[in-house]
Amino acid sequence: MLSFVQSWFAPTANPIGVDFGSDSLRLAQVDSTGGEFKLVAAARTDVPAHLKSDPAGKLSFFTENVRELLTQGNFRGRRVVLSMPASAMSIQHLRMAKMDEAALKSALPWECRGKLPYDPSHALMRHIVAGEVFADGEQKSEVIVMAAQREWVNQFLAAAAKAKLDVVGMNVEPKALIDCFSHVYRRKSDQESVNLFVDIGAHATRAVVARAGDILFARAIQVGGEHFTRAVANHLKINAEDARILRAKLCHAQLQTELNRSAATPAPVAEGRNIRGENDISGVGSRFGAESPSCDADAPQDSNAGDCRDAERVNLACAEPVGRLVQELNLCRRYHEATFPNAHITRLIFVGGEARHRSLCQTIAREMDLAAQVGDPMVRMARTTDVGPESGIDRRLPQPDWAVALGLSMGPQGVPAAATATAAKA
Repeated sequence: MLSFVQSWFAPTANPIGVDFGSDSLRLAQVDSTGGEFKLVAAARTDVPAHLKSDPAGKLSFFTENVRELLTQGNFRGRRVVLSMPASAMSIQHLRMAKMDEAALKSALPWECRGKLPYDPSHALMRHIVAGEVFADGEQKSEVIVMAAQREWVNQFLAAAAKAKLDVVGMNVEPKALIDCFSHVYRRKSDQESVNLFVDIGAHATRAVVARAGDILFARAIQVGGEHFTRAVANHLKINAEDARILRAKLCHAQLQTELNRSAATPAPVAEGRNIRGENDISGVGSRFGAESPSCDADAPQDSNAGDCRDAERVNLACAEPVGRLVQELNLCRRYHEATFPNAHITRLIFVGGEARHRSLCQTIAREMDLAAQVGDPMVRMARTTDVGPESGIDRRLPQPDWAVALGLSMGPQGVPAAATATAAKA
């Protein structure tokens, strides 16, 4: 099994999803009634910059801050599902002879030798059989292995126990992400669509190809927000903090423009926010929202000339790392479509903190010539909630960086919150 969620057993709400990323700690909890979800609690805090390269310090930060967030966010209970941080996880594709589940699980440590950055005997491994492929003259299984060092997993669980959390399960980020959007995209056309989820984080990007809730491909790409920020700092000859502030300012201006536009012309509920580039390549239909405004390279239309010039300079500065990311995403696309020639990717869905930078998403979509949208995990949730913007969630805007935390709390589609799932033994 991929995930090892033990059980939910929540009479009043699902367990709390805990997403501990490189730059932030997010907690989210939903309640499910009649197959529909309602957000009941959420809270977040940023990871201090000086701890981002200090694993022990980050775990201490987790223990100290998760308790405060539980109180601050008015969460129900202390039952949590943890996400295995992407920074601690390795992903490897294997092509193996067809065999039953027990034999496959036994064979994985041997097959992974030399392919993981650590000894597989010291790793906790989960796998997915993505499908069947014809290779070397025979039918084989395409297997995706997701692994983490067992010592680190034990340290993470110890930090959670120290915070007095009742850990009922742990999941990997790609599975939590797909679980989340399996609840969002439920139309027949969505079930047939093959989506490439582009989860752009602070230090890396995760590419996940999925169809109808099934993961077909997964890979980590070592390009993320910090690379864009450093590129801006080098190009404009400013320090990294000023570059980060400039990028955040331009992102905020774009979001404010969207808020102003929404206030002027209320839009119907959509399942995402459509992104269109200059070449209008992202027309996925009106139900995905309105076309984003642009100012040359994508600065807000109603911003001043200075913002437009800044946007142009930032986009120019980011051209090299964005180009590398596009190149890697195209390699992912080619591998997947060569493996499963009848499952061509039809849509990009951007998630993660960097998905708030619309110009970045537009550029990637335009270069890959694919329909695209910002994934908003909140669109199908009840609008009535006591959770306000102070939680870090502003319902007026897409929330692509909350997909993992919400997916952890939602669980897999078709598994009710009170159901029991079998734990995969470590």
